[in-house]
Amino acid sequence: MGNMKAAQKVKRDALFLRGPVTFGWIIENIPDPTSRLILVAQGFMGMSQPKATEVTLTAKVWGCAGIESHDQRCQGYWVERREGRTAVLHTGNNPNEITPE
Repeated sequence: MGNMKAAQKVKRDALFLRGPVTFGWIIENIPDPTSRLILVAQGFMGMSQPKATEVTLTAKVWGCAGIESHDQRCQGYWVERREGRTAVLHTGNNPNEITPE
């Protein structure tokens, strides 16, 4: 099992965001896990045609970002937690969030 996981990591590290910027490079050079998650999610959103505005946070996305914890957030993005299912990362404002006027 460990060899299969290592082989997956090598394969995922070779995936790229844009041009020569690979997911492996992102993990090695960007220390902030939230920034890594956002960049990797943007990469996956850009892979679909037409470009997506949301991405399901599967184990693959978390792994490509090199994140062990699922509790990462950043302004302009919000995570939809779904009981018994994978989380979804959305761009834009959370429609359920109460904002001060």
